[in-house]
Amino acid sequence: MKKISLFVLTALIIIIFMSCKEKEEEKISYSVGQNYGGGIIFYIDDTKEHGFICAPTDQSEGAPWSNGSDMLTFANGEGYGTGVYNTKIIVEAQGEGNYAAKICSDLVLNGYDDWFLPSKGECFQMYFKLALMKHMGNFADTLYWSSTESSIGNAYSQYGNDGYQPYGGYFKSDLHRVRAIRAF
Repeated sequence: MKKISLFVLTALIIIIFMSCKEKEEEKISYSVGQNYGGGIIFYIDDTKEHGFICAPTDQSEGAPWSNGSDMLTFANGEGYGTGVYNTKIIVEAQGEGNYAAKICSDLVLNGYDDWFLPSKGECFQMYFKLALMKHMGNFADTLYWSSTESSIGNAYSQYGNDGYQPYGGYFKSDLHRVRAIRAF
């Protein structure tokens, strides 16, 4: 009887110990072109755990970069991870209106509300990884705004069909397409 009690007690201790042990989370495998997080993954960082997602469709077929005010916003970040910052300072400087950064900032799509206008570098990555390499994204044969400002009256944009980014950008009052992105 003592042996059975000792065996049962040992078994219970082992079961309790095993159930208290933290379960390791399975790592999710991400890939460019994968539908995830409300859109399409177009960039994955070196950790393979974070990256950027673009909305599956355009948010506007023709919107200005600004709300009509030619002002320097200092939204000059060009690299990965700068679009979210650019978008915030554009919206803070420009206020209300129907313009590219505000359209992205106000977007609620597929259960997510943290969308932003991509920087110049993020725009290129979106084109390169999706349109050129994967033939995905349904980008139009026209210009898309980036959140990167080039001067008091101009901001950078990019062609959706070939990735060309004209030097010096275009007038902020010009109407270009808008495609929002978000980080994961």
